[in-house]
Amino acid sequence: MMRFAGSTLLAANLLLIGWAAAGANENGAPPPPVRIGTSEKICQLTGDIDWETGQPTAARTFSNFGLDAVDLGYPVEHGAKLILLFGDSWQTHGGGLAGEIPPDDAVGVTTRREPPGNDGKCLELQIYDKPSPPKTFAPATIVSPIQIKQGFFNVPSGGVSADGRLFGFFWTDHCANPNPLGPSPDAPLARPTASPKCPESDDRNSVGRNVLARSDDDGRTFRNVVQMPIGFVYVTAVNSRQLPVDLPADQRSGVFIFGVPRYRASVPYLAEAPIESLADPASWRFFTGRADNEQPRWVSRAEWRQGAAPEMPPPLAWRPPGAAEIFVPALEAGRCIGEFSVTWNSPLLMWLMLYNCPGGISPTVMLALSPAMLAAAFDPGRGAQRAGHRGCEQDRQRSDEAALPGSRDARSRR
Repeated sequence: MMRFAGSTLLAANLLLIGWAAAGANENGAPPPPVRIGTSEKICQLTGDIDWETGQPTAARTFSNFGLDAVDLGYPVEHGAKLILLFGDSWQTHGGGLAGEIPPDDAVGVTTRREPPGNDGKCLELQIYDKPSPPKTFAPATIVSPIQIKQGFFNVPSGGVSADGRLFGFFWTDHCANPNPLGPSPDAPLARPTASPKCPESDDRNSVGRNVLARSDDDGRTFRNVVQMPIGFVYVTAVNSRQLPVDLPADQRSGVFIFGVPRYRASVPYLAEAPIESLADPASWRFFTGRADNEQPRWVSRAEWRQGAAPEMPPPLAWRPPGAAEIFVPALEAGRCIGEFSVTWNSPLLMWLMLYNCPGGISPTVMLALSPAMLAAAFDPGRGAQRAGHRGCEQDRQRSDEAALPGSRDARSRR
């Protein structure tokens, strides 16, 4: 988790998975998970009224900033501030083509470093707002010669601070009412059949695309838009230089970029970028599996784009070279990752990924984080960890094999 005090808001159900040597019951089903601990609510960040207590929230974001609620929120530690890049935010909200375009993603900021306690201040959260009445939040806005859709279901998927600059990843060109997507590892960018609600065109489809943009004003505006490499559709990143000192030295090498090619229907890919050239994907290298000696294999961007089927026209028939998925699900249903985050956890000395999986979405958006998150340990040899936001436990269980470079083989179960 982040060292910043805001990370204390990641209260979740923690599941510690017992791992038998055989790895499964006699009938082939994964053993059931064992829950250790329960979730604890610390405070409600957004809205005027606490849904549980009926009392006013500390920030009263609707009265003070015109922000009633948010869909998701991604925290980025940037300098002395914690920036919260929220997703679809109310009071502005709309469906269809008209609702997909105008920016509707609020931005929060706090400089508080003390964990929320009994002082009634929560995070002392501020929301960027417009100067003239009525009170209205000011959404993050991408300034670009080519319009970047930032409306409904076109959201910031993550962010990172690197080289003294704040970067945001933005999922765009995604239909507000997408057609259903299923796993398709051999053609991860293939689109479903078009419908009146989503034409599956290049600029409006059920897969979408992602762009990286830089902010020089702490997240109010973003410029210098860069198209993300093929397959990196729902994207976030971790700056390894900002992580605690107990991170292994050979993993403190730059910025790790994780990208899901197929929202809620795939497993992330991994790239690594030099900190000073994060905004230039040509300088990245891309993970394509492990060699016989267990060392990670990397390819250039050109090799990544060519993919494993160079005779097929990209992007719709593209698939990544090698074994690019960072873990291999035991069941096809394991290719289900939607909103997610990745970080190094010092107490556990392992990488953790928190992610959303269909079927477990909580109706309550708690703590300004995307609901229904589950945790998977990339680092091995410690059993496995999974954490869930309130209301997100699922009956389906499966085994995942982790493949983060620098880690030993791991298995985790939900």
